[in-house]
Amino acid sequence: MAEAAAQPWSWPSLDEAPAAGACAHPQSEDREEAERVLARARDDAERIRHEVRGDAWAEARAEAEARLEAALRESVAEQTAAFDQARAAIIARIEGAASERLEELEQELAALIASMTEKVIRRKVATEDGVVLDVVRATIAQAAGANRLTVRVPADDEPLVCEATAELLALTNGAGELEIVADPGVGPGGCIVETERGRFDARIQTQVELLGEEIERVLGGGGGG
Repeated sequence: MAEAAAQPWSWPSLDEAPAAGACAHPQSEDREEAERVLARARDDAERIRHEVRGDAWAEARAEAEARLEAALRESVAEQTAAFDQARAAIIARIEGAASERLEELEQELAALIASMTEKVIRRKVATEDGVVLDVVRATIAQAAGANRLTVRVPADDEPLVCEATAELLALTNGAGELEIVADPGVGPGGCIVETERGRFDARIQTQVELLGEEIERVLGGGGGG
């Protein structure tokens, strides 16, 4: 049998399909794996994006709630402070009005007591001749120790007081001079004693005014306690 002629060898063409039974190229499997990896990466990225969005939303909501709560607290605090100020102002006005009214009542009461006292004294002076001597004696006793005394009395009472000059001089504790003077500025039942040590006003009107001031002071002190 004749031998077949030998064929010359050449490089295989890249365009030729692989012969039957030859192994398939792994590119298709790599592509499918790459697509699966890409799909998983996309899923993971989407999941992460949702999680990030969720966390960001939760943080934003928490911050908004915190700011709202702070604003509410501040608003309530401002309203409470305004209410407290208004209440304090009202109480202050009420207390001020009450205090003013109380002072007015104290003054009225003091004036009333002084007026009643003056009426009683003047009635006593009008009915008893010796009242002026009692007043002069008490005033000279206050001025005891003075060397020179001038006693001013109502003109109507001057004779009565002059009759008691010796008695009155003995009350001065050694005064060298005692003068009795009729003074139209001194009302019934009163007197003024002038010395080198000072002036002692025992007129009824002066004593009534001092009494009224003292009553007002006592009433005011009692109200303040």
